[in-house]
Amino acid sequence: GFLDLLFAHFPGTKELKKDHGLFKGARPGVLKNVQVQMLSTLLKEKMPGAVVLVHDDKAASWRERLDHRLVYGIREAKGMEFKSVIILDFFAELPTDLQKPWRDLLLNRYREEDEFSQKFPLVETHLKLVYTAVTRCIEQLFFAETVSSVSGEAAVRWLTTTSTMPDRSNKDVLATINNVTDLEAMSMTNDEFCVSGIDEAELVENAEYLSLEDAVNYLDRAIYCFQKAQTPELAAKAQVHLQSV
Repeated sequence: GFLDLLFAHFPGTKELKKDHGLFKGARPGVLKNVQVQMLSTLLKEKMPGAVVLVHDDKAASWRERLDHRLVYGIREAKGMEFKSVIILDFFAELPTDLQKPWRDLLLNRYREEDEFSQKFPLVETHLKLVYTAVTRCIEQLFFAETVSSVSGEAAVRWLTTTSTMPDRSNKDVLATINNVTDLEAMSMTNDEFCVSGIDEAELVENAEYLSLEDAVNYLDRAIYCFQKAQTPELAAKAQVHLQSV
């Protein structure tokens, strides 16, 4: 869906091949106007291994607000994959002057001759950014918006009414509305936590260009994953690495 918007309104974009899974998995869920505390509780009790993706300049504050270590900036997470992903306040935290253009884009309220791409070139960057966020997910994806916004309301409508099939059947809409309290537990296994921890630690080992803050964040996440995996020896090694950093 996001690629369709990108290619339709930014003709100069180099077209990417659309992704198709080996089998049809669960559709993305939409958590509309979810309370931050409820989301924090969900992450602690039902989805401790879920990764939260936000605009990069908001990552540190969201990590603190949610009291959840697995919060990444979208660009920071590029190249990585995670079992469960929550894209948080992507639309609410778009620039104020682009809220209405995003609404018009999603709800098809423009004229082709308006040359959308020339008026709002930054939207192309945002479309690529949300595409990056979506494709970090392996199994279960959620769009969560904690506050109402012009583009967020339009996004919810677009996600839950746009069909993935030519006949526009309601059974094939892009996403479905979900309630936080109704979600089932989606915790990762010990092995999955262990693999995630190793991935985080290797990012620090193999990337000399990382800033000190990024290195600390990756190792902090690695320790969290090793603790969840119940592998104290790996957690201890990551802790020593963190101290040396």
